[in-house]
Amino acid sequence: MNCKWMKVTNVIQKGIQIINRLEDAKFEPFLKRIITKLRLQDVDIFTEEEKNKLLIIFKIDESALLIAIKTIIYLHKRLLKFIFMPVDLQSDLMEVGFNKEKAEYIVKIWSSEISNTLNELVSKSKDKHDGETQNFSWKLNAELSSDIQKKCKIPKVYLFISENNKGQDIELTHSDLYTMFIQLESVQNELDNLML
Repeated sequence: MNCKWMKVTNVIQKGIQIINRLEDAKFEPFLKRIITKLRLQDVDIFTEEEKNKLLIIFKIDESALLIAIKTIIYLHKRLLKFIFMPVDLQSDLMEVGFNKEKAEYIVKIWSSEISNTLNELVSKSKDKHDGETQNFSWKLNAELSSDIQKKCKIPKVYLFISENNKGQDIELTHSDLYTMFIQLESVQNELDNLML
């Protein structure tokens, strides 16, 4: 029942079982509250009064509630250390014992958190690059023959990327350009999947 990114101990397994028994409609706000408090690095996730209300709402004892909370905290900390595709994450969560509904809620909250984090990084990056002039240009040359290969067309593209006063020329053949395109397309697919 272990997966590569999380070790499922007996206590974690018990926590997963407790979480699976919690009412779905009330689990999502419970999960959001824990994640929000963790993001704010608040020491007390729930006050004593709130814990007592949760005991009544979920119809569990205090030790079960604490195990559920600690399991979510452990899971959240593990999720921050790895990059996942949402579908793979949901599959992993179900593999370690979460039921489908709980796994979906966790993936939904995780996706939202990751999206917020990425948006913050993008805005910081944009703020950092405001005022900087970026330039991208290209030129296509076709070498019609060379000393090595007579009457052989060798298309080459020259990319020039510059930022402020620094620039970089890149000379690429058709196969180099195609490889670069495939890699950029792969990066774009990864970014698109993160936004799902």
